[in-house]
Amino acid sequence: MAVDIDAVLREIGSFGVYQRRVYFLLCLPIIFVGAGNLAFVFIAATPKYRCLVPECDENFKPPTYDEPFVNFTIPYSQKLGSLDECHRYQRLNTNDSCNAEDYSTNVTVGCPEGKVFSQNHNISTIVTEFNLTCHDAWQTGMSQTVYFAGVLVGAFIFGIIADLIGRRLTLMFALVAMAVSGVITALVAGLIAFNVVRFISAMVTTAVFQTAFVLGVEYVGPENRVMCGILGEYFYAFGEVLLGLMSWWLKGWRMTQLVISAPVSCFIFYGWFIPESPRWLQAQGKEQKLVAALEKIAKRNGKSFPYHLIRNQDSEYTTDDALPRVKIVKAVSMVDIFKTPLLCVRMVAMFFIWIVTTLVYYGLSLHASDLGSGDSFSRPYVDFILASLVELPGYTLAWIGMSCWGRRGSLALSMILAGISCAGAGFASEYSQSYVLIPALLGKCFITCAFGIIYVFASEIFPTSVRSTIIGLCSTSARFGAMLAPFSNDLSLIYGPLPMIVFGVLSLVAGLLNIVMPETLNTSLPETVADALHLGRVLPLSFEMTTKKSNILERGRSVAVQETGSPEEEQCLLNDDDDDDEFSGQNATQRSLYQSVEVSQQNLEGKPDHDS
Repeated sequence: MAVDIDAVLREIGSFGVYQRRVYFLLCLPIIFVGAGNLAFVFIAATPKYRCLVPECDENFKPPTYDEPFVNFTIPYSQKLGSLDECHRYQRLNTNDSCNAEDYSTNVTVGCPEGKVFSQNHNISTIVTEFNLTCHDAWQTGMSQTVYFAGVLVGAFIFGIIADLIGRRLTLMFALVAMAVSGVITALVAGLIAFNVVRFISAMVTTAVFQTAFVLGVEYVGPENRVMCGILGEYFYAFGEVLLGLMSWWLKGWRMTQLVISAPVSCFIFYGWFIPESPRWLQAQGKEQKLVAALEKIAKRNGKSFPYHLIRNQDSEYTTDDALPRVKIVKAVSMVDIFKTPLLCVRMVAMFFIWIVTTLVYYGLSLHASDLGSGDSFSRPYVDFILASLVELPGYTLAWIGMSCWGRRGSLALSMILAGISCAGAGFASEYSQSYVLIPALLGKCFITCAFGIIYVFASEIFPTSVRSTIIGLCSTSARFGAMLAPFSNDLSLIYGPLPMIVFGVLSLVAGLLNIVMPETLNTSLPETVADALHLGRVLPLSFEMTTKKSNILERGRSVAVQETGSPEEEQCLLNDDDDDDEFSGQNATQRSLYQSVEVSQQNLEGKPDHDS
């Protein structure tokens, strides 16, 4: 049985009522994926802290960050612009008094007694609970790097699992594991256990996102794939906004983690509502289930099922018999890509673009709460929510740009504008931190636009048989950018504006690298190396004539099928005794239809084409 799923979907609804309902259900878990991926911003936030001064802090229960005695017990750090975090002045005597003359302002010591944290923004984070300060501060960034390592592993493993057991079962398992691992994360008692559970949570959270994304795209027609790819990102951005609001309200990392994880358990009932992907069923050769799934879509959309688009491969009148001989395309391997210099350059350039896009996106997202100025209670939360909201116009620009202007120009412009905005934010911080927020938000908007484009663009410039492999390599390379993002802010220890300047320079370089890319708007997906090399070029006249001939052949075959009541009648109608032509040995239908095409072809070549 041969089924052209795209042709069937055009008849029964490419994005009908049933697909819209399924797609909406698939997008709901993505809200919690967005919240979980960036929860680190608040559960690992580092508030201001200083050394505990036993003789002075014992007079305050509990001790607070800003006390009058810090002026003579804690040195001031010009680099940090606040109290020194890891040193205090040495005490000159052993009595219990807390006076300025009791401390030497020329000698400093460490903080063996512990730290005192500011309570302005966060009541509890893993930094305050596990004391990830001073020499142990690197473990904070490493925790998020471990999380992104889990994203890398999960994307690879669950991509294979989804191809083996199906999208639906993979999604069900990942949803259950995401809920369980998220709740356990909120209950762990040590940093090692926290990292281990978060690694597992990252794996299954990635599985939920990519499986829901693939299942949603595979359930609609080709004309709706870009739209569905972008709409899912809106739910991701909404999850980030929800995270900011919940953290603002709860102010404790354990409760925040619990609130963004426990509701995922509601989706375990999706097994009754989410169908299997028709395209996966077709790839697995499950024809009866495939037809049943398509019939269900037709019924729910209120359409009649086009049974005439289904051919039985066991009958004598098969799809292969009804068409003239076709060129068999040799499968392209990665070796062929490496043997083609231009495709190698494009592949490496795409790797770099993915790394930069991910690095800048997560670099801005993970430090979004530090973009503004001031020390008000609400500032970190407002900054983060604003940085999340600007993703909505970013994805909208990606949608409009890809549809109207093309992939290459839209990606190049978004990367260049992101680079200019980020560099501008870095230089603006030299004058005042209050000038940083606006250009940083613009940078986040434009890099989000680039993020929305690269998935579509990368899938359109390489041959079909290596497309999934190269997309997987792009995604893998992008995770290295994500793993570096938590440490990007450490560059400010060298030079304050350096993180944003690095983001800006890298984005500009990535934008200029698009010069080696082809434009893929309104082009067919390449099947061979030659197709990939000719992307974006003007088609020769002979190709246009061949296309017209193919269209005429298709129309002729459709008419022949409709006007004859059976294959036997069609055989009599189109019988041709000439066995000496170049198609000798093929059935009569093929020969007669092809001769009709030849006549039409001669007519096309003999007079101007007014329809082109």
